[in-house]
Amino acid sequence: MNFSFKSLKFKAILLMLLAFISILLIIILGAFMMSIESHINMLKFILFGVSLICVTIISLLFHFLIKSILIPIDRVSKAMEKMAEGDFKQQLSISGDNEIGAMERSFNLLSQKLLSTYDLIEKVNSGESFEHTFEYVFNTFKQFIPYNRIGMAVIDDQEEIIRAEIARSDNVKIHLRNGYSLPLAKTSLKQVIESGQPRIINDLKKYKARHPHSESTHLIVKEGIQSSLTLPLKVNDKCIGVLFFSSIHKNTYNDSHIVFLNHIASHISISFEKSILVGDLILAAITGFAKLAESRDNDTGRHIERMRNYSVAIARQLANYPQYFDIITEKYIRDIHNFSPLHDIGKVGIKDSILLKPGKLSPDEFEVMKTHTLIGAKVLEKTQEVLKNKDKNFFTIGIEIALFHHEKYNGKGYPYGLKKEQIPLSARIVAVADVFDALTSKRPYKSAMTVEKSLEIIIKEKGKSFDPDVVDAFLQSQAEILKIYRSLSDDYSELQTSG
Repeated sequence: MNFSFKSLKFKAILLMLLAFISILLIIILGAFMMSIESHINMLKFILFGVSLICVTIISLLFHFLIKSILIPIDRVSKAMEKMAEGDFKQQLSISGDNEIGAMERSFNLLSQKLLSTYDLIEKVNSGESFEHTFEYVFNTFKQFIPYNRIGMAVIDDQEEIIRAEIARSDNVKIHLRNGYSLPLAKTSLKQVIESGQPRIINDLKKYKARHPHSESTHLIVKEGIQSSLTLPLKVNDKCIGVLFFSSIHKNTYNDSHIVFLNHIASHISISFEKSILVGDLILAAITGFAKLAESRDNDTGRHIERMRNYSVAIARQLANYPQYFDIITEKYIRDIHNFSPLHDIGKVGIKDSILLKPGKLSPDEFEVMKTHTLIGAKVLEKTQEVLKNKDKNFFTIGIEIALFHHEKYNGKGYPYGLKKEQIPLSARIVAVADVFDALTSKRPYKSAMTVEKSLEIIIKEKGKSFDPDVVDAFLQSQAEILKIYRSLSDDYSELQTSG
């Protein structure tokens, strides 16, 4: 029991004690008056005074009960009625540092939780992008749950791996970065996924000592994280990944945090699933359009698949370079995968006499061919306008790739003659993938070059046509590049390697 001076219990007991003492004095004085006959008038006066004190104390007690307890409870009751009607913006002024004040603070916290959760639901239902929704969660729910980092990993059923998708942290540097992946069978997260039950680790250093070969634990501890709460992410009873809430302090989490965070995790799952679904539907339509454009260019359509996979391989390797840690996120790689096939979508606007010409283009014809970059960007910009109420930046990387994939690092490309970092990174990546595939592919006007010769040309153009970092990443990904070439090449017999 709290008997501090500010405690309502202390004040109430004090007033009742004073009232009891006053009544006791009245009884004692009354008995004393009956035992003596002298000084009766004086004793009556004393009795009257004591009675007045008693009435005053009792009145103060009732006043205290009404002002300090009944009125605040009435305010909370009316505010709860409004919340039940859907008005979550109710906030009460705090009466004091006592039990009623604690109740009012608890009510305000509940109101803020409901309002924040309602806003989260609205964002998910309105089609807000997953990245914006995740950012909202990280910035908003800190006032309710202790965390310094939120991370999300998704399951890749095809590859049977779990991959870090996105993370936000108070720490300037994130060591366990987006794209980090592990075989699902070799991670303890499999237990969370299969059981569907949250997991709390309140001392990650001890956990690391028991699992010394866990690289992911080593990386997260390196960030200063000491405790974590892991929740499964489910959509229609299927686990699509896990969500991590982490703190720089030990012994942070307990079962009381799980109920609320499970609710948040369910909305993040839906947001992610909707983001992927909507993106896939839109891209399925526009990629079909891109394949139609490629088919007019006497290509089998495998060019799209090859250069998409080349581009992703380069981007994943480039993501390991420190200067690109904050740029090449898992979403960025997903965008490269989705939008690189749209690089030549503008060819739908080039007439057949130029697009299908078997020989070398004349200078005038080449000027017309160059416009496919501008046409492609315009097509995607118009598509993006249709989606302006959903995700204004949905096609940003697609537009960059379509418009700038023929720019050269030395400024001698088209359509604008941009150079070096003036050219968006996405276009610099796709440029290398596109040229490598063009060199190793047959065309009506040329034969396919060997892989060895194609690599020599790419290296020769390092720092000229191509970004040196991108070329380095391309060469470091050579094993993956050759694997893609073998599986998707139209003329595998011409494959030669430099060893």
